[in-house]
Amino acid sequence: MGFFLQIWRLESFGSTYDQALFLQELWSTAQGRPFESSLSSVLSSAVAVNGDLPNVAYLHLGQHANALTLLLAPAVAAFGWVVLPFAQATALTAAGLVLWRIAQPRLSEELAWRLVLSYFLSGAVIGPMLENFHDLIWYPLLGFLILGGLLDRRWRLVMFSSVALLLVREDSGLLLFSIGLWSAVRRPDLRGIGVGLMLISCAWVLLVTGLIQPSVDASLSDRFLQEKFGHLVEDVSGGTLSVLFQMLQKPAALLQALVSPPGATLGFLIALTLPLLLVPLFSVDAALIVSAPLLIALLSQGRTALAVTLRYVLALVPGLYIGTLLWWQANPSVWKKRWLRPCWTAALSLGLLMTIVSNPHRTFSAVVPDSFSPWVHVSPSEMLKRRAVGLKALSLIPPTASVSGDTPLLPRLAQREVAIRFPNGVNYLDREGQVQEVDWIATFPGYYSPLVPLFKRETQQQRRILNAVERLTSDGRYERVFCEGGVMILRRASGTVQGQNPSSDKSNFCLLPDGEDLSEFSS
Repeated sequence: MGFFLQIWRLESFGSTYDQALFLQELWSTAQGRPFESSLSSVLSSAVAVNGDLPNVAYLHLGQHANALTLLLAPAVAAFGWVVLPFAQATALTAAGLVLWRIAQPRLSEELAWRLVLSYFLSGAVIGPMLENFHDLIWYPLLGFLILGGLLDRRWRLVMFSSVALLLVREDSGLLLFSIGLWSAVRRPDLRGIGVGLMLISCAWVLLVTGLIQPSVDASLSDRFLQEKFGHLVEDVSGGTLSVLFQMLQKPAALLQALVSPPGATLGFLIALTLPLLLVPLFSVDAALIVSAPLLIALLSQGRTALAVTLRYVLALVPGLYIGTLLWWQANPSVWKKRWLRPCWTAALSLGLLMTIVSNPHRTFSAVVPDSFSPWVHVSPSEMLKRRAVGLKALSLIPPTASVSGDTPLLPRLAQREVAIRFPNGVNYLDREGQVQEVDWIATFPGYYSPLVPLFKRETQQQRRILNAVERLTSDGRYERVFCEGGVMILRRASGTVQGQNPSSDKSNFCLLPDGEDLSEFSS
């Protein structure tokens, strides 16, 4: 079901930037250029903070050390973009099956079944499964494998899964550190292994964030650390270790950040644990296994820090579910209370209903309106029409041409060497460091029309797009070659553009899907 919904998002142009970024990175890796992505360059500190041009040779490694995800590159080369949603749904489904194998011999069959069912119906799993592709999909699977290996004393499995977990991202050592902390505190027979896991995870995080990533790019300190912890420290340029020491010197500020805002923090914890009947709130094992990732989530600033359906919560999933399993194993008599079964069913149903109604990542927009008052809804038939006109427009762009694309269209344009974001710009740096101009521009201002003027971000995005198109066409740099159903394709006005020369639509008149003139929005 997750795979089907992901395909629907991609086919209806519901997927956005990260889907394109990772697809381009994996495509480039398959071409023999690991970590390379011009789309990732758009998000680098050099571009986002300093105003430089995107670089075609930029390495995503400077932002995230996602070496494990690159193993999907050969499959992307063979089967294309469908590999990403398939891998995302498969990894999270496999994690649930591993959880079942761990729970089955330790709990009664009914209790084990309910535990696994709560995993598959949890917003903390459904949300990240329906999101744009991301490199955190491995957290639940590898976390369960490590914890299951420790409980069963399968040391090879623990070693292999721990190494794989460290290769997920530069901050995946936080989860491994928490698992080691749990082993050292709660399992005396595993204390030595737990201490070893803690030391290895600390060494890895410091090596990657303090040496490897800064040698590639300054985005970690200039952008990511500043965005997450700029409210707690004055200078993040010293890297991860420096930020940690500065935060420890402000215990009062740390405590305030942990519980602030109190309503949002409490709601976040309840939403995470509601499918498990709030049991993790009473489990010491769960608290230890989620300690480091939860600490980062509570200390971070920004609107995504306490979002239950975003990918970052996957670091909490292994601790929540294994901690709950161990609590039930230690308190089997509680399950004999018959009133618990309907309560758990009600809690699980309520959590699932809240997840669907919240429409995570607008996946259910075909059936769940974006707004009830005023009424904003794009029907499935309109989505299919949007798909048809979008594919018709994109077919004009040669597969190897350089392109600047609007966010909804980028996942279809990412398997190429040069792809950047529109309307951010049309210029980029080639491999020799020379400034170049993209050959094609693909934009979809009509995509945002149903959301205007209800949503400020979409309203601003449509205006920026139309203003940029008007500016580029009026000065003769680009000519419009397609304009239909709210989609516009522009081609650079020179004789060096790749591909065939489709017939140009010289008219300044272009219609949105509902028949409104695009020029009305350009002022």
